[in-house]
Order: sequence, then C-alpha cells, then structure tokens
Amino acid sequence: MLIFLLRLVFLAITTLSNVITRLLFTAVANLLVLLIHGFKVPGEALLGALEQVAEALRGCLEYVLELLIEILTTFISSVFDALVNAVTESAAVTGSAVVGLVETTKTSLEGLLTDIVPELINGLAEMVSTVVSDLWSNCMDAVGYVTENIS
Repeated sequence: MLIFLLRLVFLAITTLSNVITRLLFTAVANLLVLLIHGFKVPGEALLGALEQVAEALRGCLEYVLELLIEILTTFISSVFDALVNAVTESAAVTGSAVVGLVETTKTSLEGLLTDIVPELINGLAEMVSTVVSDLWSNCMDAVGYVTENIS
C-alpha cells in the first residue's frame, strides 16, 4: 500500500512537472516567434533578444530544478522524521514489551529494507529520469517550433 502511494506521488510530481514545462516552453516559443515576425529586427538586436530569452529560460530551469530538489529534500526529511518518531516512541516502552517491540521493529525494518527501500529508490530514480526527459523534450519542441517559424 505504501509503495502504491509513493508511486502515485511520483506520478503526480512527474505529470505536474511535464505540464508546467510544456506550458512554459510552448508559451515562450510562441511569444518568441510572434516577436520575431512582428518586429523583424536586425541580427544584432535579435541576438540580444535571444540571449535574454535564453537567460529567462535558464532562470526558469534553475527555479524548477531548485523546486524539485526542495521537494525531494522535504520528502526525504519527512521519511527520516517519521523513522525518528517511531524509534523515539518505541524507546518509551519498558520491560518485556520493549523486547517484543524490538523484535517486531527489527523484523519490520528488515522487511522495509528488503521491500520498500529498493522500490522507493527505483520509483525516485524513475521520477527524476522522467522529469529530466520531459524537460529536455519540451525544450527541444520549443526550440524546434521557433526555428521552423522564424523564416
């Protein structure tokens, strides 16, 4: 059940990032083509405008990547906080209950390490790969649109 929820979260993040980058790159490409057709500026001014657009895209890309890193950091921090809370609460139990709890925790952690952690790492790697792939694809689509519609 936990793996399903994690995969659902990864899918939501991947889809959201794809939609945002697709909209961003498509809007910038359309705006750039409109500007080029509308003004037909000399080559030097066009180069300056393209450099400014490149800087804007670079800034947006940095923002999206920083946001993604922050989301991943928050997620990992939440997982570790949950583990710390579980360990702290289990330490409060005394006597024979502690022994039983330690055995149960050991068994569940072994199961967690063998079942959930590899799935989590695979899902996380797949999500990051998909986000980067979608970002690159959307960027190349926007550049292709601009190059096709300049003349």
